[in-house]
Amino acid sequence: MRAVALVLSLAASLVACQRDADKAAGSGSGSNTAARIHVGSGSATVPAPKKIEQITPPLDLKTPPADAVKTPSGLIYRKLVVNPDGTAIGRNDSVMINSTTWKQTTGETIATNKNRGQALPFSLATAATGFAEMMQLLRKGEKAVVWVPPGVPFRAAPQPVLEEMVYMLEVVDVTPAPAIPPDLAGPPAKAPAFKSGIKYEIVRTGTGTDKARPWDTVTFNFSAWDAEGHMFDTTETRKRPATAPPYRQSVVMEEVLTSVTAGTRVRFWTDAEKMTQGGRAAAAMPKGQVCYELEVLQIAKAANDPPPAPSDVAKPPSDAQKTAKGVFYKVIKAGPGGPKPKPTEVVKLNYTGWTTDGRMFDSSLLRAQPAEFSLMGVMAGWTDAIPTMSVGDHTRFWVPAELAYKGAPNRPQGMLVFDIELLEIKAAPVQQPHVP
Repeated sequence: MRAVALVLSLAASLVACQRDADKAAGSGSGSNTAARIHVGSGSATVPAPKKIEQITPPLDLKTPPADAVKTPSGLIYRKLVVNPDGTAIGRNDSVMINSTTWKQTTGETIATNKNRGQALPFSLATAATGFAEMMQLLRKGEKAVVWVPPGVPFRAAPQPVLEEMVYMLEVVDVTPAPAIPPDLAGPPAKAPAFKSGIKYEIVRTGTGTDKARPWDTVTFNFSAWDAEGHMFDTTETRKRPATAPPYRQSVVMEEVLTSVTAGTRVRFWTDAEKMTQGGRAAAAMPKGQVCYELEVLQIAKAANDPPPAPSDVAKPPSDAQKTAKGVFYKVIKAGPGGPKPKPTEVVKLNYTGWTTDGRMFDSSLLRAQPAEFSLMGVMAGWTDAIPTMSVGDHTRFWVPAELAYKGAPNRPQGMLVFDIELLEIKAAPVQQPHVP
């Protein structure tokens, strides 16, 4: 089915190319017929692209009016509707807009949401710089025509725009982003520090009394800015708080989440690189110093506690054995013996994993539910190591980085240590015959 989908996608692209060729040959609006393409022994019909409604421009597209305003970046705009009392738009705000786009040279409408009954959402925090610049010149309720010369980054596109475009933008609504911290550049001189040395400032004191443990579940909001005040990540504008155990976050975020009580809002400063270590980081993480504001909303205590980090977590002891591929292991408690799992079989087990500094990053014991999976679908170190066990064995493994998550984003790095108890070995599921 994936192959069919790929062919259909290619066919749709060919139809679009044919429309362009028809236009170039002077066939008016181009072909509007469906294309039929053969896929193996069958065939599939690709519907013709839907025509875009042509909107009559309110102004001459080729020549901006004399009272139009030109910005330093080269944008030219003329407001059609003025609303001085409307909400102003900030660099990190989110907006709902109605938009129509024309080619300046031909007047062809190439995009519009007119008559759809629904405005388009945009976050200026992640928008192209030209678009963000323009939106900050408008207010809620205002409408403007904007001439955008080639080279000005006005919309996300795989290739730069090589011809001048004209947009009509109407601001339907504005959702303000959290205010940029006044001390964005750095912590106050007398700011306290967490144990790691990261400076922080309490913005608002909470009413809670208990602090989260790394394995509890915390619901929290946060916003983050780079050194220039660009908000690169937030849960607050999206109005969807994050919910996760602190140990699933970066090392810095774990420390903050376990250091304050519910209801507390804290501001802290750190290097962006530290926010990517040992946990999930923002997709658009910048370089250099970043500033976060985080508010703990709720703490839910875990029903079970994980085992403590082993005393030999830093490196394998001298009496550890080693597999042919390089995984060290030591039997902590031997079971009654018996067959060992094959790499093609399914195993059921409990496990806890740590980095070599003793930081837990995963545990089935916290979920109170053993893990079950095929040994063909896990990290190479497990595929190599678990076949040394029999049911009932409790073994500690030191998996070198090259057999673990080396280089994988949002995964713990370096040598990883696992305590594993093998509960059951199951035969591999029977493969159903492929039906083309």
